[in-house]
Amino acid sequence: MKLIKYKMTGLTCEGCTCGHCGQPILIYLKCMDGILKVTPDFEEDMVLIEYDQDVISPKAIVDLVKNRGYSIDEI
Repeated sequence: MKLIKYKMTGLTCEGCTCGHCGQPILIYLKCMDGILKVTPDFEEDMVLIEYDQDVISPKAIVDLVKNRGYSIDEI
């Protein structure tokens, strides 16, 4: 039986100031392999992400999102 190692990271997301503006990036994050939970904080322009560290890393998440044209950085 494999133990899944969940971790949490926070990402700043420029332009994620409301549900309408942030929706495309949230949908994209939720569809990534290894992403377990995405919680937006529109007041702080950030997203909290719970992920499986054996599947994806914070750097990979940032790189994939930036490749889609969004401005995002790890906190």
